[in-house]
Parts: sequence; C-alpha cells; structure tokens
Amino acid sequence: MNTIGERSRRLRRLKDWTAAELGERMASLGIPWDRSIVANLENGRRKSVSVSEWLALAVALDVAPVHLLVPPEGGRYRPTPKLEYDAGTVRAWIRGEEPLPGVDPRTFRVEAPEGEWSDPDLPEQAQSENGATRHLLAGIEQARAAGLTEEQVVNWVRGAWRLSDAFEKGAEGGGER
Repeated sequence: MNTIGERSRRLRRLKDWTAAELGERMASLGIPWDRSIVANLENGRRKSVSVSEWLALAVALDVAPVHLLVPPEGGRYRPTPKLEYDAGTVRAWIRGEEPLPGVDPRTFRVEAPEGEWSDPDLPEQAQSENGATRHLLAGIEQARAAGLTEEQVVNWVRGAWRLSDAFEKGAEGGGER
C-alpha cells in the first residue's frame, strides 16, 4: 500500500495542482523534487520517502503529517510489516495520544514533555502518578548511568521519603527551624 503517494495525489488534486506545481512547492521548501518524482511517488514506482520529504510534503499540502501516513477513512493499517491495527488506533498513537495495544500507558507517556499530555477523564491522582512516574524513571536512568544498584536506589528513595515526611510534620506542627 502506497498511502503517502495515494494521499499526496488526492490532496494535490483537491488543490487543483499539477505534479509539476507540487514539485516546485517541495523545491521551494528545500526538497529537490520535480514533476517526475511526484508522479513516481503517486504511481507507486517510488516506494518510500525520507522523514524530511514526508514533513515537507505535509507542509506543501497544508496537512498534518499523520494525514499523509494513515488514511483518515479508517480500516486497518500496518505500522510495521508484522503489526496491524485499526487505522484510528494508529493515528492516535502517531499523534502521541494513545499507546498501541499491549503497550504500558505509563511507559508510553513518560517521554511526553511535561504538561503536553493530559487526559481530562483520568482522575487527578492518576495524572499526578503519571508525572511522578516520568520523574522516577528519569531518576532511575541517571542512577543506572552512575552505576548505582537497585538496592541503593530503593534505600535512597526510602530515606528521602522519610526526610520529606519529617519536614512535612515539622511544618504542620509549627516546629522550630
């Protein structure tokens, strides 16, 4: 399936552009395309595009990159040769909204920049847990890089937890500083 080529042709025709005009637009964006490259992509003779070409094509056609990659009409889609999912599921995954089936949602969301991901249907406690998980996993990665063992990290976290409790109790009780 040549989804990018098929989608490119459809979107180009909606703009009433020729293949040469799309090639010129791509060239103006720094991608040295011409009519023949556009025609080869749309006819399936060119089987792939680079990430830079894909992103420039989305800019040229005024669409989000996901709209070139996964058909909006639905159906099934293969993100890899051996995996197939509902197209809507893949589109949500590409947008960073939902993990693919079988992926731990917390792990999936750890890489989302702080404040970028939120789910209004998720209870506040779970939102906080996602933030804590992101920070804890980053800390674990740093601890591993420093050569610390799991036991050392767990002991440090327990100590930090107790220290935090002590500070909190001191603040609540109006204790001396």
